Amino acid sequence: MSRKCPFHFMLLGIALGALLAAAGCTVPVNVTLDPSGHPAYMCGVPVDARVTRVIDGDTIAVKIAGGREETVRVLGIDTPETEEHGNWGNEYEGISNPSYLTSWGHRASNQTESLVKGKSVTLMADCMTGERDRYGRLLAYVGIEGSDLGSLLLQGGYARVYTEESFGKKQLYLLIQSEAQLAGTGLWSAAKTPESSQKSPVSIASVQYDAPGDDRENPNGEYIVLASEETVNLSGWTIADNSGTVYTFGDVVIPAGDRVTLYIGSGTPTGTRLYWNLSAPLLGNDADAVTLRDPEGNAVAVYRWGP
Repeated sequence: MSRKCPFHFMLLGIALGALLAAAGCTVPVNVTLDPSGHPAYMCGVPVDARVTRVIDGDTIAVKIAGGREETVRVLGIDTPETEEHGNWGNEYEGISNPSYLTSWGHRASNQTESLVKGKSVTLMADCMTGERDRYGRLLAYVGIEGSDLGSLLLQGGYARVYTEESFGKKQLYLLIQSEAQLAGTGLWSAAKTPESSQKSPVSIASVQYDAPGDDRENPNGEYIVLASEETVNLSGWTIADNSGTVYTFGDVVIPAGDRVTLYIGSGTPTGTRLYWNLSAPLLGNDADAVTLRDPEGNAVAVYRWGP
C-alpha cells in the first residue's frame, strides 16, 4: 500500500489562539484539514492524548489537545474480532476456528482496556502508511508508559501482524510474532499440537544472511543450513523470512546427523544442496528472522538476528 501521510498537527494554531485569548481576543483557531475534512497530523511527530474508551483490541477512542476526539486504529497489528462472523478465514496461521478466535477477540479487548483505558498515551503516525484507514480512523502507533501497545499485544499473543500494509515497525513486529507463535503464547496455543510442543529433531543450524561482496550480484551468498537429529522427510515443510516469502520443501530427506543447505539463488539441487531460485537477495543484513514450519504449519524453529 503506497499512501503519503501529511500528519500536520495544529500546535502553531493552538499557541496563536492562546496568545490572542490572553490578550482579550476571542478568535477561532484554524486547523489544517486533509481532503476528507479530518484534522491533519505530521508523521513521525508524537501527539499526546488520553484514552477515553476501548472499542476493541486494536481500536481506541482518544481525546487530544483542544478536546478533539479521534478514533485510533493501532498501526501494524490486528486482533480477532469480537463477533464470530468477523473471524471466518485464515488470517491467523494454523487457526481457523471462529469461536476460538472470537473468545480471544474479547480477551484482546480486555487486555487493551487494562493497558490504556483512562491513561495518557502518545500517538505517532508512520510515513510509510496512510494517515487514516478506509473508515476514517487515525492509524498510529500507541505509546504507553514507555512501551508500545502493538508490541505488548503481539508479545502476549493477543494479536497478529497486519501484513497487508507497509509500516516501519513491520520487521520488528514479525520477529515478536514469531517468538509468540513458537512459544505457543496466547491465541497461538491452539496452533501447537502435542508433537510440536516437543523439541523438533530438525533445527536451523545457521544462517548466512550477509553475502560476500554485493548482495545483489551474489544471491547464493545467502543460505540457510538445517540440521536433524533423526532421519526426516521434509516434504511439505516450509521456511519463510519476515517479509512472508515462503519456500516449500519437496521430497527431501535429511539423514540423522546430517545437514541440508538452502541457497537463496538458483542452481541445480543435489541431496544436500537446495535452491530457493530467487533472483535477488532476500535476507536482511541488519535484522531479520527465518521460521521453519512442519507440514501442519507449526513453527518448530526460529533463527533471528539484529536488534
